[in-house]
Amino acid sequence: SLKRICDEGIENVWSRHPRLAPACRAGVQALGLELFATHPANAVTTITVPPGLDVSKLLARLVDRFGLKLVGGQDELKGKIFRIAHMGYMDELDIIGTMSALEFVLAELAWPVKPGVAVAAVQSVFLGPDAA
Repeated sequence: SLKRICDEGIENVWSRHPRLAPACRAGVQALGLELFATHPANAVTTITVPPGLDVSKLLARLVDRFGLKLVGGQDELKGKIFRIAHMGYMDELDIIGTMSALEFVLAELAWPVKPGVAVAAVQSVFLGPDAA
């Protein structure tokens, strides 16, 4: 871990999280899901589970289908939220892949999803306003 941090440079590690967080939040919101925090941190995106969505099925299916481990809420938030972390060795492709898997599994669970909408939102944030 220390070698990877040294190879990347700690300043680059720190600057990566503020790039990933808004893209992840844009993808989540493009799916029609609501962010839990009013002022979210750059370490994690927390999503409020809407009525009618079984978060335990969602999380289990993400693991079974894609090996993607997202976590739910604890204590009084159990069943009410789930979280997507963007710290550590996450990069743009990890966020894009997470959004794609989330779109896929939500559609399998009969949640109304327009395929590609979250991925497109994430890519738009990464590419910036001047992208063609």
